[in-house]
Amino acid sequence: MSREGRVTASSIAKDLRAEIRAGTYKPGDRLPSEAALMTTYGVARMTARHGLSMLKDEGLTVTRHGSGVFVRSFDPIVFDSTGSASDDSTITPVMDETDAGLTVRTLAVTPAEDPTEEARKALGLQPGVQVTTRERLHVKGRKPMLHGVSYVPTSIAADTPIAEDEIGPGGTYARLKELGHEPVRFHEDVVARMPTIEEIEALRIEPGTAVLQVMRTALDAQGLAVEYSRIVLDGGEFMLRYDFDA
Repeated sequence: MSREGRVTASSIAKDLRAEIRAGTYKPGDRLPSEAALMTTYGVARMTARHGLSMLKDEGLTVTRHGSGVFVRSFDPIVFDSTGSASDDSTITPVMDETDAGLTVRTLAVTPAEDPTEEARKALGLQPGVQVTTRERLHVKGRKPMLHGVSYVPTSIAADTPIAEDEIGPGGTYARLKELGHEPVRFHEDVVARMPTIEEIEALRIEPGTAVLQVMRTALDAQGLAVEYSRIVLDGGEFMLRYDFDA
């Protein structure tokens, strides 16, 4: 007797999900095809297809056209928001781009422009005050992993390397330190959400993958907000790390 009517797409997805979590199917393994699931469960093709698509929507699998559905690998890059100590023991939030195999591409530098409303509020700027904007993309091999835009008030950045394409070793934080505005405290908000169409294209995100949006404000010793960054990470590639005292 056919099991159609007793077996649903959800129950197929539940069985496969359990097998993935149990290690029956490991990262990179191919899951049973629609035809195999039809035979095993006695269901119509659309039921089998929907069961597989539910796992993709959860981010557990990826589809390789012409090859099948595979268990997604997750070997995350650690984005350490609490930072690591530099040679002078100054703590700044950084990502170890060398160990992660990432390279940074500067996409655009705008020496002076009106900030977004989000950046204006984070930096505590009055209307009409402009910022220097730096846009960058972090890439692993040929795969974009992180997109970031940072804003520094022009009162600080004008006529400095921060407003130039080549910012020099240590990036923005090193230049701010040289200018007497070393970041010593950071405020950070993180949200997880589904990506926009533009982010899917820019980061080449797999379907069903969320992004992590990090919004960070850097403050100097006088409490002045000296930089605001809006960073979007491919949620299928990163793990955020925070280290703090109780």
